[in-house]
Amino acid sequence: MTPPHATVAVLSIGQMGLGIATLLLAHGFRVITNVSDRSAATKERAKSAGIEQLDSDVELVQQADYMLSIVPPIDAPATAQRVVDALHSPGAGREGKEKLWFLDLNAGSPDSATALAALFEGEPVVVVDGGIIGAPPRQDQQGTWSYRPGIPLSGPHQLTHAPAAGGLLAQSLNARHLGPHIGTASGLKACFAALTKGFTALALQSFTTASALGVLPVLGEYMDVYNPGAKERAEKGIVGCTGKAYRWEEEMRLIGDTFGRQGGFGARANVFREVAGVFGALADMVDGLGSEGSEGLGSAEGVVGKLGERLKSEKK
Repeated sequence: MTPPHATVAVLSIGQMGLGIATLLLAHGFRVITNVSDRSAATKERAKSAGIEQLDSDVELVQQADYMLSIVPPIDAPATAQRVVDALHSPGAGREGKEKLWFLDLNAGSPDSATALAALFEGEPVVVVDGGIIGAPPRQDQQGTWSYRPGIPLSGPHQLTHAPAAGGLLAQSLNARHLGPHIGTASGLKACFAALTKGFTALALQSFTTASALGVLPVLGEYMDVYNPGAKERAEKGIVGCTGKAYRWEEEMRLIGDTFGRQGGFGARANVFREVAGVFGALADMVDGLGSEGSEGLGSAEGVVGKLGERLKSEKK
């Protein structure tokens, strides 16, 4: 059996993490994770994909050449701190191994990326700022990887120069190095997400309001004639974001921070705090419905109808 190119730890095994892990396994990397505190469903997903499940973060830092952090934005600092704590734990030595490369692939802002990187100062760790643009990787019926998201990276260390098959890892991940500064990649991701997820937030408000006015079908008719393609995009975004809204809420705040600080908009970028509230309201609605009440969320009409009902109930 051909030995793996390198060992990559993935935290955590959500939809995107699972997709990235599966992609790397297919390209000859060993993939490990720690899901000891996760649900049985998560453990089963990891097992089915061929991801090795270790019992502790200490084992991860002992064995990994690379660590990819792919978690909800609000959990990114705590995940980095987990790694730092593991490095300080008894028995966490990395005898015979190069420095651990930590790729922060979470949605963030340049400031949050800089703060996260500072957690690793003085540690045997190389930090790379990054982001993921697009959906999880997928294969076609022939097993070819027909789609891979883009992964912009930045920082003083290029992944292609990493000693443990860094060039192959960068190629497999469809990664692109943008420059020498931590925060550049996170900033690019914020600019991109403002246009995609920001559009979905506007669509949620527009469609929910049109539904309340009884003119949602008419709105769709006008969109088909005067803004071709926008209705389909809006409907797809509305339906697709119901299970992601809890993650996007914090991401919108970080986009506002990026536009306010690096973009120079200052308080004018506070609009994204309100956009965060849109996703917060949707996340609360989904959570309140539970699994039994989520049947109507398969269409844009169903989503905005239920969201409108919840918003009305909040006024009472």
